[in-house]
Amino acid sequence: RTGSLNIGDALQQQVPGVILSDTTGNPFMPDIQFRGFTASPVAGTPQGLAVYQNGMRINEAFGDTVNWDLIPTAAIRSVTVVTNNPAFGLNALGGAVNVQMKNGFSYQGAEINTMGGSFGRIQSSGQYGKQVDNFSVYGALEGVRENGFRNFSESAIRRFYGDVGYRTDSSEFHLNVGVANNNFGAPAAVPAELLRQYWGATH
Repeated sequence: RTGSLNIGDALQQQVPGVILSDTTGNPFMPDIQFRGFTASPVAGTPQGLAVYQNGMRINEAFGDTVNWDLIPTAAIRSVTVVTNNPAFGLNALGGAVNVQMKNGFSYQGAEINTMGGSFGRIQSSGQYGKQVDNFSVYGALEGVRENGFRNFSESAIRRFYGDVGYRTDSSEFHLNVGVANNNFGAPAAVPAELLRQYWGATH
């Protein structure tokens, strides 16, 4: 609905109490804070939000970090923020972010989107869903390329999500897979004196 390239922007615009910060210096890897609790890709950050994709916890096993860049935005059906609830695990102190993905039962048809922007940004995505009787298939492929406005801040994202489903009157089964190959630059904090000379500088 927001037309954003990442989950964080949509949550910040739609959910009261959500704040974004840019610890990594890259817009595709944000820190998402909800009422003071964080879900971040930066190791060592005290994580207080559990993140689930289709009911599967996607916080990394080491440090509970969350790699937001691995989730194709085209394949997202809905995102729900739930306040602290013991049903989402012991570390969901501040709550949980529940990401539901599309499947062939909820999405049928085909769609291709391409867009571009400043600093060499170009994004293209394609998705396809189909239901045949009690079976369904869905796939989404997404690519993003951006040069960034600072030195060494290029971003390249390639990600895929697929789902095969089967359902009856009383049950439903899904097999889904996600694959990604992403590369990011590493701009860091810069002295203000250097930025006065050149805003795109990296220290």
